[in-house]
Amino acid sequence: MSINNATIIGHLGGDPEVKYFESGSCTARLTVYVNEKFTKNGETQEQTHRIPVEAWGKTAEFCADYLRQGAHVAVTGSLAENRWTDQATGDNRSRLVVKAQRVENLTPKAKGQDDDAEF
Repeated sequence: MSINNATIIGHLGGDPEVKYFESGSCTARLTVYVNEKFTKNGETQEQTHRIPVEAWGKTAEFCADYLRQGAHVAVTGSLAENRWTDQATGDNRSRLVVKAQRVENLTPKAKGQDDDAEF
C-alpha cells in the first residue's frame, strides 16, 4: 500500500505565476514558505523551507484571482517529481513539487472582500 498526501501551511513568497493555454485551461505556480523551529545545542533555531506548488484548472484560477504575496495559505495535494534535461549542460535534473488539489486562503478578510476562501 502507498499513500501520497501532502498538506502544508505557510505564506506565499510571491504572487502566483499564472499561465493560460489556448484550450482555456490554466496553471499556477506558487512558492509556499514554511518555517520549522527546532532545538540544536540547547538553542531554539528556525529554518525556512521554500516549497514549490503547482495548481491546475479551477484551483489555479482561484490562486490567480484571490492570492497575493504574503497570503497565509493551506495547500493539500500530492508530491510529484518533475524531471527534465538541462539544455545548457545536458545534465538530468529533478525536483519535488506539491500538486495542489485544494488551496485555502487563511488570510483574514478585509471588509467587503469576497467570501471565496478556498477551492
